[in-house]
Amino acid sequence: MNNAPRILIVDADTGHTAHLIAGARPGLVELIAATPMDVEALLATTAIDALVLDLDADEDITAQVVGEVERRFDGVPIVGITRRADEAKVASACHLGACAILVKPFDIDALIQVMRTPSADAGFVGSCAGVPTAQLLTLHCAAGHDGVLHLRVAETATRPERTGAVFFEAGQPVHATAGGLVGAEAVHAVLGWRDAEAAWVHGITRSARTIVGRWEGLFAGGARMSNDSADLDRMVALAHPGVVEKLARLAQTPDVLGAFLLRHAEVITGRCVPALDEQLASRALCRLANVFFDVEAQPQSAADGEVQAVVGDLRLVLDRVGPREAGFQVGVVVRQAAPVCKSLRRLLRQIDSSFERVTPARAQVCGTTTITPQRLRVSAVA
Repeated sequence: MNNAPRILIVDADTGHTAHLIAGARPGLVELIAATPMDVEALLATTAIDALVLDLDADEDITAQVVGEVERRFDGVPIVGITRRADEAKVASACHLGACAILVKPFDIDALIQVMRTPSADAGFVGSCAGVPTAQLLTLHCAAGHDGVLHLRVAETATRPERTGAVFFEAGQPVHATAGGLVGAEAVHAVLGWRDAEAAWVHGITRSARTIVGRWEGLFAGGARMSNDSADLDRMVALAHPGVVEKLARLAQTPDVLGAFLLRHAEVITGRCVPALDEQLASRALCRLANVFFDVEAQPQSAADGEVQAVVGDLRLVLDRVGPREAGFQVGVVVRQAAPVCKSLRRLLRQIDSSFERVTPARAQVCGTTTITPQRLRVSAVA
């Protein structure tokens, strides 16, 4: 008796469907291809366990196919497939009740994997009222999910409907849209929405990368989950003027071509010599900061010091400053042949001291032990 799940594929791309069927291993899965016009007759005689539906087809046709499947087999999971997973396709997948989305081309193993991987909130559609959007996004980041969170705020008498989508890869937001906004600006926009309807769609979207920073930086300020985080923000505000002043001194150090302050892998202030492109230098340091966080996240990692990268005749040095939970780093650009001089190290420690001086103030506010930066000087070369 064959207990392999039977999956119905309704896709106008016959070549891609043939590729999937050819890759299906007997006994593991059974694929059945049909046109939208054939679905009703096929379902009258054949039971199915899942539906794979082309989201690029006409919306009325896809709705008709889903309606026919639900009429006969209520609760069958639906996987939407498309050539490009933009916000419109994600919205269509949500409207049709799809639990996952895949971008073509993909193989049979990818299809089976996405159907086997349970999502923490598969099929979830709910309101963000009482649940800050930042918390909802953070849940997917912390869980390392792949997929899209689609948000919709209904039309009112004074405001048109608003929609947005945040795309995740392994728990990191890589792309976002909200109206005419893209990337980090779109994320910041949706963080301020109230009473948004949220729908999570699991899957691999291969979207364009418009977000390079860490999710911690994107969501900073969007929601405060505890008094401790508010205390941390007050401490940062007290230390910030001293940090910026010492950063300016660092930028004037001999052999230093540029100096920048980053938080959660995003540049928040800095300067460089006219010969360097400031945007390119900032972008390179952001990417190096992400390398640092990726190395730090490895089990038993001791990468709590600096990271260096050599590009052409330039050397980029990135070092953590301040309390670990504040997420601050200083990035500098020097000539490759120039030593990372003692004055540079001394100024980095002075920037640390700007935070150390205000940590007692934090302890008095929150009644906890003073936070002291813990620094293990282990270098890694990117």
